[in-house]
Amino acid sequence: MHIKFLTLFVDQLKHLLLLLLVSNALFAQKNRDPFARSTRLPDMSFGIGYNHNSQVKYKVPGGSFNANMSYYNFDRRFLVGVEYTTNAKPNETTLLEESDPTVIAAESIFSRLVYNHAIYSLRAGWMVNEQLFLVTGFGLEILDQFRELKAGLNSDLPDVFLQTTGKKTNLFYLKYGIQYKRRYFIYDLFYSKRGVGVGVNYFFNG
Repeated sequence: MHIKFLTLFVDQLKHLLLLLLVSNALFAQKNRDPFARSTRLPDMSFGIGYNHNSQVKYKVPGGSFNANMSYYNFDRRFLVGVEYTTNAKPNETTLLEESDPTVIAAESIFSRLVYNHAIYSLRAGWMVNEQLFLVTGFGLEILDQFRELKAGLNSDLPDVFLQTTGKKTNLFYLKYGIQYKRRYFIYDLFYSKRGVGVGVNYFFNG
């Protein structure tokens, strides 16, 4: 399912990039920009970031990585972009020598529920000036549920292990943040119920 969504996300990214390239060429021609016929890229950035996941209802242990691409229109003072986020260390079902579910249930103790997540989101923002931008991100968060179990006394099971429940949950994702641009780099600071995130982006036309 995640592969299907990721394929859709990449397709949308290609369409956005094509649209921005065409729009940039049209605006350049309209404004008689001498670079209109050159290979100059539109005002775009590509970035990576890290989110520290706080302990909320749907726990995603550790942190998550994200990648994004954004377009900046300095004439109209806005930005738009797309972003993908997933676990830095995905959870996986533990392979056990014991395969009988009855024995596993009898010799283990439930600890907590944990999740893998994938977030497909859009970015939009307003430019306070040419260096400081106010940004929000919103989209879909897809969660895969796992049970974290601990071995009981005198058990041959691992001390801690994971078993998938097969349950998936979809949530609306929302975050707020600021960006600060310094020549070729744009720095991110975001907050959401999922946690706090930081990032750095390379600006192609710095």
